[in-house]
Amino acid sequence: MNQKINKRIAGLFAFIVVTWGLAWPINKIGLSYLSPLWFTALRLLIGAAAMMGLVIAIKKFSLPTRKDIPLILIIGLLQISSYIFLTNLGLAYLPAGRSSLLAYTTPLWVMPAAILFFNEETSWLKWTGFLLGVGGLVLLLCPWEMNWHDRDVVFGSAMLLLAALCWAISILCIRHMHWSKSALELVPWQLLVGALPLIVAAWIKEPAITIHWDMPLTLSLAYTGILVTGLSYWSGIVINKELPASVISTGFLAVPVFSLMVSSIFMHEAITTSTIAAIAFILTGLLCIAL
Repeated sequence: MNQKINKRIAGLFAFIVVTWGLAWPINKIGLSYLSPLWFTALRLLIGAAAMMGLVIAIKKFSLPTRKDIPLILIIGLLQISSYIFLTNLGLAYLPAGRSSLLAYTTPLWVMPAAILFFNEETSWLKWTGFLLGVGGLVLLLCPWEMNWHDRDVVFGSAMLLLAALCWAISILCIRHMHWSKSALELVPWQLLVGALPLIVAAWIKEPAITIHWDMPLTLSLAYTGILVTGLSYWSGIVINKELPASVISTGFLAVPVFSLMVSSIFMHEAITTSTIAAIAFILTGLLCIAL
């Protein structure tokens, strides 16, 4: 990649790390007002409307063709609808910091699959980075300290791991499937496809909803809908198309590290010595992958 593309990718990656990292504690605020199903549905609807308005404003709007349908369905239903709903469901049962860690176990699925099924090239340095990153993630999670007899903990953890698997499949599809249109042209339709089944499900399952619109809920939905669901998902798709899936999945481990720091400051989630060591592992692993 040339220097201009490198700067663009670096800028988009930094944007994702900050916006997604802040999203976990902000999601937690929104979930104190709404159920995971309704919060996810409204967040996706806001994101779809925002991105549709953007592509119309900059004259990039176009109707999808038959060739675009597989990408719209896969990203819309797996990376957007399923991933966001499952993470919000898990977040309702677990703290924001731990939830973000479980949801970002994606590298455990992506890098081996990318090498095994898609013959992606790798090196000993990238493998070292991958192992350091995953090792740091396991150290952060401390599964040996979790209360596995608590049904809420088990259920929340299972939902977040399933979300990570959905995202892993989506990352591989974004990287290796054919794109007939740009990511910006397709992302409004992907968001719409992701939003519709959740809106229908929320309306059927929880029809008697009463929403108390105050400032924290409004800002939470605006932030997660426009910045996280809209612009950040578009940024993530752009990066997925440019970089190998193994690099992307491991690189996004920077998000839970940032989220953990934010949660410790604003939501008083403790950072222990093992947490600091784990963060050092992950950051060293990311450096190895970047080299």
